[in-house]
Amino acid sequence: MGIIYATTMDPTKTELLTAWLPHQEFFIGAGTPQLETVGGFRLEDPAGEVGMEFIIAIDRQDSVTYHLPLSYRGAAFPGGEAHLLGTSEHGVLGLRYIYDGAGDPVWNQCVRDLFAGNSTPQHQNISDTDEPRVSLTRPAAAAGSLEIIRRPVTGSGPGSEVIGLWQDLDGVEQRGAVLRMA
Repeated sequence: MGIIYATTMDPTKTELLTAWLPHQEFFIGAGTPQLETVGGFRLEDPAGEVGMEFIIAIDRQDSVTYHLPLSYRGAAFPGGEAHLLGTSEHGVLGLRYIYDGAGDPVWNQCVRDLFAGNSTPQHQNISDTDEPRVSLTRPAAAAGSLEIIRRPVTGSGPGSEVIGLWQDLDGVEQRGAVLRMA
């Protein structure tokens, strides 16, 4: 199980996401987003090398909810340049390379393991703690087509889905699909 450090990051994840998000095709806001993390979870890399966080954030400027999965590494990985959000100085771990999870091969394998029932979601902010509120609608073959639902909505649809949770602008807990495997 992963350790969540009570430390600083410079720049912060929110600062990196704020600069990166407006350049993504799924961004529907206007101008610079005002992101607030309102939910999410983590997965564990069995090798302990790559951190993985599934951030659900609201752009308070446009009232849009986004699912922004990230991977964190101690070194750049070959071919990952197009998915790099930037680097950040972590107060305990030092320099971290932060990627959009979609382009990280370890992230992709760990998500496939989750769909196959071979991985357990972890709490976003508490070390060594499972997150039972994040659920899988039904197991799926790890070789299926993976979809990241970048703008989650409440409820679920067809196929195998990972159901995440977040708080809406009124502070009410919402549940909906954040990943789908077909």
